[in-house]
Amino acid sequence: MADKGGLLEAQQALSSLISSKRRSSGENWSHAFDMMASYLQRLGLDRQLHKLSVIHIAGTKGKGSTAAMVENMLRQCGYTTGLFTSPHLMDVRERIRINGELVDEATFLRNFWSAFNDFSDGSTPESPGMPAYFRFLTLLGLKIFLEQNVDVVILEVGIGGRLDATNCIRSPAVCGVSPLGFDHMDLLGHTLPEIAREKAGIFKAGRPAITVPQPADAAAALEERAAVAGASLRVAPSLDTYADGTGSPLHIGLPGAHQRVNASLAIALARAWEEQRAAASPSTPVSARIEQLARCQLPSEYLRGLATVHWPGRGQIVHDPETTEAAPDSARLSFYLDGAHTAESTAVCADWFADCAAAWKTDAATTRHILVFNCQEERSPENLLTPLARVLAQRAVPIHHAFFVPPNSSYGKLGAREGPAELTWQSRLQAVWDSLPRTRAIALTGEPGAAPPLTLGKAAAATLPSASNGKSVLPCSAVLPTLQSTVDLLRKAARESPTVRFKVLVTGSLYMVGDVLKMLGVRAR
Repeated sequence: MADKGGLLEAQQALSSLISSKRRSSGENWSHAFDMMASYLQRLGLDRQLHKLSVIHIAGTKGKGSTAAMVENMLRQCGYTTGLFTSPHLMDVRERIRINGELVDEATFLRNFWSAFNDFSDGSTPESPGMPAYFRFLTLLGLKIFLEQNVDVVILEVGIGGRLDATNCIRSPAVCGVSPLGFDHMDLLGHTLPEIAREKAGIFKAGRPAITVPQPADAAAALEERAAVAGASLRVAPSLDTYADGTGSPLHIGLPGAHQRVNASLAIALARAWEEQRAAASPSTPVSARIEQLARCQLPSEYLRGLATVHWPGRGQIVHDPETTEAAPDSARLSFYLDGAHTAESTAVCADWFADCAAAWKTDAATTRHILVFNCQEERSPENLLTPLARVLAQRAVPIHHAFFVPPNSSYGKLGAREGPAELTWQSRLQAVWDSLPRTRAIALTGEPGAAPPLTLGKAAAATLPSASNGKSVLPCSAVLPTLQSTVDLLRKAARESPTVRFKVLVTGSLYMVGDVLKMLGVRAR
């Protein structure tokens, strides 16, 4: 047990703030947002927020990646940065970063207990009480950024925009809206225009707003809300507009063609922020960068920021350290992790995995593609698995084995779940996957071009729920009880089949991606 006031106790206190109500119910969402003013006042932040220079980013897809790019570009320019994002994968401090690093434990705990005790000690019938989980973390992030006196805060919206806790910022330097799609529809609406209006709720009078090309009806809704708010809305120039001065292809540290759209928005947001900075406090380096951008040339700091950006759990590749003998090319077991959890993002994830497959220096006959999937029960498995399977089929990348597994962590509490998971939901996911039209990957009856069944040794077979003594084959699809048993199975199979390379796509849930990263020994950074 950690000392009183330590990180473990802080995590336990945070868990107590997670509502037992389903997030998608929308119950009291508007009232909770209205309480943010009282929460800010309680912490004495209401009179200080104007000191923060905020880049506020909403959207359905890519807003976290965009925020990470903006932060890294501005940090490369020499600014002190604060980055607030959600959710975290392994450590709650991932949500609050100073200069790209997790806020240090001492700073986190000092501010955490100061805020927690302020809310706990002065509870009266007239007081706002204790804010719920995300609102508390938003307040904590703002409190830390003020204490650390950062030059710029990049603030990612949690859900929506209009009623999100981050929308307590009344005068952001600039707002951005990343690509829009369908997510959290019970809260935000069931059409793209409805969702766009909620996202555009972060627009403020007299403040610039920037978006990317959107579907026509969503774009019209954004324009409508910008006009009502009195904000000036424009579309970020395409990344193809810019040159790097060398003629070399522009490199982005995050994989996938979709990141070019996110990068175009990130550049426009960083530029808009620097233009305001230059107007308020003229500086030769800032002016030089602005002049370069006006000539459609990316400054070296921006190029470096895009090239070196790192965003965990999104298009991330990790070679299993327990089965990798030398160089990554020799890895027997590799994990391809992407927290895609919308229909659009699972399609993009499938394209990324297919791009990776095209680059593998392995014989198709000795490579096994494995899907490890889970999603929250509020989501439609058909909407997530159908585009994933469709794109993989279009790209002729078979999934040989699909495993449906509950994560260790959950939305309902911090840390690992207690007791065995109930697997009804995973059985539903398996049934959806098995019903989808796909090219048969395993030759059960001698189909040409398909891989033969993979025979397991006794150690690997024993990890299957229905395994008996002796040998078995790796199933085409299965529900497995835990992530640990899944990783154990894959590791044993990799050791038993040294000529086979196992490529494991983990997707559908950022919670599960974070759990797998922990199991592979990856440290939060």
